[in-house]
Amino acid sequence: MVTNAATNSAAAPLRNDDLPAAFWDAYPDNPDNPDLQAINALLEEATPEERAETYKNQGNDVLKRGTQLKKKFYLREASGLYTRGLDMRCRDAALVSALFANRAQAQLLLGNQRSALDDALAALRADDRNVKAHYRAARAATALGDFECAAAACDSGLALDPDSPDFRSLRDSAAKQAAARKVSSVTVDVAAEQRAAAEAAAARAPARHLAQVILNRGWRVGLPQLSVGTCKPILDADGQVHWPLMFVYPESMQTDVVEDAAESDTLADHLDAMFAPDAPPLQWDAAGEYTRARLELYYLAHAAAPLGLDELTEALHGCWPAGAADGGPQRYGPRAARWVRVREAATLCEVLAAPDFVAPGLPVFFVVAGGTAYRDRFFASEEFGFG
Repeated sequence: MVTNAATNSAAAPLRNDDLPAAFWDAYPDNPDNPDLQAINALLEEATPEERAETYKNQGNDVLKRGTQLKKKFYLREASGLYTRGLDMRCRDAALVSALFANRAQAQLLLGNQRSALDDALAALRADDRNVKAHYRAARAATALGDFECAAAACDSGLALDPDSPDFRSLRDSAAKQAAARKVSSVTVDVAAEQRAAAEAAAARAPARHLAQVILNRGWRVGLPQLSVGTCKPILDADGQVHWPLMFVYPESMQTDVVEDAAESDTLADHLDAMFAPDAPPLQWDAAGEYTRARLELYYLAHAAAPLGLDELTEALHGCWPAGAADGGPQRYGPRAARWVRVREAATLCEVLAAPDFVAPGLPVFFVVAGGTAYRDRFFASEEFGFG
């Protein structure tokens, strides 16, 4: 029995080489295909405009097929054909605009919104009366969230086609999305500002607590009149404030800094340690006049204008407040500066609580040697020791 092989085997799929050119999905790989050779021959004889037109028409056919079949292969093939048309560098602006606009449509269907917008804008640069290019630019811009660009493209499209429902619908959609994003952005901004404010308040909380403790003690702090570096008071676990102290020797304008003086310490405690019998003499005191028994300690009353809670908080947090009102020591008026002798047996807390004591950044005390000619000149000069 003779069996017909064709009835028992699947037919082999047809390739582009086996089909007429009108049914090709893409150009065949075989360069000897007679239809392909004929097309190439025609293209060689055609002008750049004719070649570009041919590629545009081929691209349109493939794009239509890809849209119907929802196959990205055809969409990419159409995009490639439009690109080949643009490569012809023809001088027909309307044709160039159509090639860009059609490639923008292929990119939109492929989901390449940025490329679609770039192509649509290029189409408009070639011919700003291309209505399809305006619409595709609006669609791509909307998808990218660039609602300002989308609205502009819709407006320019409506100027060409005032009755277009597509432009009006797209513009309304872009406007609604822009408004929603603005509300969302404002909400996010407010939330971010509130979060930042809460974080700033939390970061400043220890400084604010210390500032409140200082003010509750009746102590006053003003802007520094001398360089104090990063010296600041601290609060220990028992609620006692520890201050850095600055001792100024106006005769030489040298300074000593005691890094930690508890509020319960007396000034005598620190002077005793600084001028102990075995302590080295001051290098600049050639006459040896600055002995413990001859030391006199003074502060300058009203050395600065007192800071309020917020300003003091900023100072203790990390920086002295900019623009805080302070004219420094004054010679006349209720805040007139004057020298006040310190009772060395008094605690630091008691000295700081004096009604006229304002620490210029930190407690500053001036040290002179009693019974010396310099001491007499110093107090007779009416100079306050601050630059």
